[in-house]
Amino acid sequence: MSENKVQEDVVAYEKDEELATQKIILPKATNEPQISALSLKSIKKKKDLEASLSKVHVNPDDLPKETFTLEKLMEYWTFTSEKFFKTGRMLMSSTMNMATPVIEGSLIKIELPNEGSKISFEENKYDLVNFLRKKLNNYDLEIHIEVNESIKIKKAFTIEDKYNLLKEKNPDIDILFKTFDLDLK
Repeated sequence: MSENKVQEDVVAYEKDEELATQKIILPKATNEPQISALSLKSIKKKKDLEASLSKVHVNPDDLPKETFTLEKLMEYWTFTSEKFFKTGRMLMSSTMNMATPVIEGSLIKIELPNEGSKISFEENKYDLVNFLRKKLNNYDLEIHIEVNESIKIKKAFTIEDKYNLLKEKNPDIDILFKTFDLDLK
């Protein structure tokens, strides 16, 4: 996907957020007589207004269900993660960055290390799923979250632990220490 397409999606997403809070503005200069709030006519007017504002029900079978690739998903996944970070939802952004999505048809599976992360993710899941559905043009898309307590995050506290962790990531660090005659202190 090209950078221009992602930029267009960013602009469209920001416009979507602006449209999320619409206000109903009624014209003030009308020649109709004022209706008392306690009259039967006011009840009829309220019902008419509610009927005109009612949502249109869409048949889910009529919505598009295009296939998508992991690359395309990851582009929007990272974009949404950054958007969450910028709007102050850092925990959701962090959770999204730690989870690696796996695609199975129109189901996206993610694995989180604990129940707290799952709860945090589910709080913002609605916004994420709706955004991904629009951008990937697949309205059958769902996200399934699994908790895997056996996922352990390695933390290094002592100097030796930090050295061993670096050595696991890059065994050549040992050569560096020997070449420059470095000590752990």
